[in-house]
Formats: sequence, C-alpha cells, structure tokens
Amino acid sequence: MIKKRNILGVTGIRSEYDIMSSVFEAISEHFDLELQLVVTGAHLSNAYGETINEIKSDGFKIVDEVESLINGDRDSSRVTGLAVQLQGLIQTVSRIRPDILLVLGDREESITTALVGTYMNIPVAHISGGDRAIGNIDDQIRHAVTKLSHLHFVTNKESEQRVLNLGEQKFRVFNVGNPGLDRLINVPKMNSSELSESINFYIDNNEPLILLIQHVISTEIDQAYEQMKTTLEVVKELGIKTVLSYPNSDAGGQQMIRAIKEFESLPNLYVAKNIPRLEFVNLMRHATCLLGNSSAGIIEAPTLKLPVVNIGNRQKGRLHANNVQFVPHDKNQIINAIKLAAFDVDYRKSVSSCINPYGDGESSIRIANILATVSLDKKILTIVAP
Repeated sequence: MIKKRNILGVTGIRSEYDIMSSVFEAISEHFDLELQLVVTGAHLSNAYGETINEIKSDGFKIVDEVESLINGDRDSSRVTGLAVQLQGLIQTVSRIRPDILLVLGDREESITTALVGTYMNIPVAHISGGDRAIGNIDDQIRHAVTKLSHLHFVTNKESEQRVLNLGEQKFRVFNVGNPGLDRLINVPKMNSSELSESINFYIDNNEPLILLIQHVISTEIDQAYEQMKTTLEVVKELGIKTVLSYPNSDAGGQQMIRAIKEFESLPNLYVAKNIPRLEFVNLMRHATCLLGNSSAGIIEAPTLKLPVVNIGNRQKGRLHANNVQFVPHDKNQIINAIKLAAFDVDYRKSVSSCINPYGDGESSIRIANILATVSLDKKILTIVAP
C-alpha cells in the first residue's frame, strides 16, 4: 500500500481560510493525499468570531491550535504574535513531520510556515506569490515568503512573471488561478428571504445593498479611526442598507472598531464580527456594491459581476478587472463612486461584461494534483540563487 502524502496546512484568519477551504477540501478528497491543519491567529479569538468553529464544522482534521494573536494596536503587536506563532509551529512540525507545508498569502502564518519549512528541510508550497498590494507590509512579506518557499502556486500571469523575475526556477512555478473563486461556484445559493433570516437583517432585492469590508493599511495605522469614520459617514448620509464585517486583527483594527461602534446604531447598518462563508458569498451575490478595501473586491467580485469601490491605498496597483473604482479617503469622492456603481445603468452594464483575470474556479483540484505528483527529491529543497 502506497503511503499518502501528508500535507500540513496552516491557517490564521477568516479571510484566508475562506480562500483556502476549497483547497483543503480538494486535498482531503484526493486519493494520494492526507490533510492536517494547524489553526492559529485570529481564528482562536472571540473578538473576531472564533472562526475555528467554521473549520471544525467543515470537518477538517485539526492537529494543533497555536494561540498567537496579540490583540493590540501597537505596530509591535503583529510581530510579537508572529514570534509566539513561530515557536508553536516549530513544535507542531517537529511532531508531525509532514511531507509538505502549505500556506497562502502574506500574513504572519505565511512567513512563519516558510521559515519553519526552510530550516527543517520540509518543502513549502505557497499560494498567491507574486501578487502586489502597494503601501502595505503584505508586499514585503509575500515576496519574502516566495524566496523561502519551494513550490509556487501563482494566481495569474502577471504574478507568475513577477515570481520568475525574483529568480525562482520555472519548474517550481505553477499558474493555477486563485482558489478563492472555487468557493463561489460551490457555495449553495440563498434567496433574499433565506439570507435575511440567517443574518437577522432584512434584505430586499428591490433596493440597493452595500457590503462593507475595510481593513487597516500597515503604513497608515494612525489614520485608521478617521478612515473608517469617513466611510461610515458616507453610509449614514446615503442611507443605503449596508452590511459591515469587522476588519482584520491588524494593528489599528481596534481604532476602526471604535469608529464602527459609534455608528452601529444606524437603522440602515448591520454589523457582524464574522460572516460565515455561506452567508458571505450570498451577500456578495445580492449586493449592489462592495465597499472598502478587501481583496474580495479584486479577486472574487469580477466573477459575480459586482461593482467595487476600493477606498485608499490597499489593493492599489494590484491586477484587477474593470469592476473596480479606486478612490481616496474623501467623502464626496466615495459618495460619487457608490452612486455610479449602484445606479448608473451604463456603468453597471460595463461591469456585467468584465472578465476575471484570476482563473476559472478549478484552482483547488489543480493544486491537489500537483501536491500529489510533484517530485520531492533533493532537487526540490535546493534553492538556486539567481
């Protein structure tokens, strides 16, 4: 009997898990692979919805929980949590000794996983290398993880070329598309009545709906409160029904939450610490406009032909379809962009024909097949400098 390859995935936050869940499912269903998960970061925090419960309900095998979130607004908070996470992950990997470590993106769990794999001679498979997001620490972390990783699952042609430009060998790089699209296809559809009942907020197909997700920019922590307040003043002035999901657990997030609490009694505003995947995807399906600076507006929204108003510098410079308007933290410009996105017939018609540059929704199966068949000889661990 051939031994299955043990893939140890590391997940640290709701937004990343929503993208990775379809990959984890494809690995679990693959005959030649076995999946185990380390759950860490914001997943274990009540302040951010204890999203580990979603992972448990999805039925994935969790081999360890590493508590690492330092829930503070200092710029040192994330790197302090990173150090705690690194220590815990070393112990887990020493015990499990997986065949491959798997991680997505540009957060703490990405760099800790890559460091552990590099030092412990375990191949690291990294998803979303080569992407870019100007003005945020994510770019630096993502490129650092690329240089520490052994397999690169990039999501588009631009990112593939960027990874190759960083000096990575071509046999390591696979353009598979973004697995965040896979869930859009697989998540069951809910009508407005079902969705309204599920989140306890009335949604009417005959009136506009804004989905608001806004995160802190790591180089603009001291502006987080005012930036969130400006957006919420727009929500108040327009009076359009709005569903708001809490920001990530980054430094400055508490300042954003302080602003949210000042506006959460608005009759047109529904606030959630966490929105489960089923409801979140269906909110995107029913929304008239996605507002804020979430990567969902760049990656998933084009597939749903959803107009996006991206506020500020987060996501700026990232590959995107023509469904996105980029505006500064200026009240009037945000209002005008929302009105265009929600009510301009010609603009909405142009968005309805946009093409998603991030793939076709089959990324997860491609990733699982590569993980099952790629050679794990000494060559994969031998990184050749350019």
